[in-house]
Amino acid sequence: MRSVHEYPAELKKTPNASPAATIGIPVYNGENYLEEAISSALRQTFDDLEVLVCDNASTDRTAEIVKDLAASDKRVTYLRNETNIGAARNYNRVWAEGHGRYFKWLAHDDRMKPEYLERTMSVLDDRSEVVLCNSRVDYIDAEGAVFDQYDGILAVADHARPSDRFAAIVLRSHSCVDFFGLVRRDAMENSLLHGTFHGADRAFLAQMALRGGFAHIPEPLVEMREHPNRYTRQNISVQARQTWHDGDQGRRFEVPSLILYRKYQDIVAQEGSLAADERRRCNQVLKQWWFTNWNSLRVAVDGVSNVIPGFSTFAENAKVRLFGAAPGHFTKR
Repeated sequence: MRSVHEYPAELKKTPNASPAATIGIPVYNGENYLEEAISSALRQTFDDLEVLVCDNASTDRTAEIVKDLAASDKRVTYLRNETNIGAARNYNRVWAEGHGRYFKWLAHDDRMKPEYLERTMSVLDDRSEVVLCNSRVDYIDAEGAVFDQYDGILAVADHARPSDRFAAIVLRSHSCVDFFGLVRRDAMENSLLHGTFHGADRAFLAQMALRGGFAHIPEPLVEMREHPNRYTRQNISVQARQTWHDGDQGRRFEVPSLILYRKYQDIVAQEGSLAADERRRCNQVLKQWWFTNWNSLRVAVDGVSNVIPGFSTFAENAKVRLFGAAPGHFTKR
């Protein structure tokens, strides 16, 4: 990840005081829903916050929308990359530019309910051992109507032992909605943040599991939008996913599931706060990984997809037809 000092100086924000929370919105061509996302942040009942929007060289009305909102509310700051640096680096830039002691990524097509920050911050303020808090999720459609709800993984990962939290993240099938939870900034220091590989959200959650506790609010306080153009719902190749993440079209051979597994190994080996017995338990979890959630087969499919483009999409669709979608995922809306 780049240091904040490597970005153009004219795009940086110099606040008068550090806010309690930073809402970071990375965006590329988000004119359809971006105003709703920003407005949902500005309507929070807790208002000691900054909203940083990092535009990844959009070609639509994104810049105009953000600049108009920034002109009327000083809590909004517009940042722009002159070239597309890939989604992962854009996510990491908006984190690096923030100043709040708490941080939340907000996708440009999602929304927060007004009490989200107040409720999640209260948990983090009251429970010093917790590093990440999120709520139940309302899924909304392209028009903003609620059609389903999802608890995320924190509801079953709120354990005292790091290895138990790690196992819940690594071994259970779940949609990584809690990547968008409210996190302590100091817990995110020297972390993976958003890696440049498919499954980076899952790796980040696994790393946070080793650094502190999780908390789940059972009421739905955040809205995640399902629509045809959402990246995570597009049937695209391994190579296209890689380009979305890192903006680098030079690399071609990738096995995303194997990269994710190796990241799990790295964070277990490198997390200095882990006691020896907890590290051993985490390594036992990683041995189990190969035999859960189709992971061994997934590694093979990812490898074949480098030779036969579209094979991973074919295999995933076949699995869904035979066994149904994973929790929190929707095949048709």
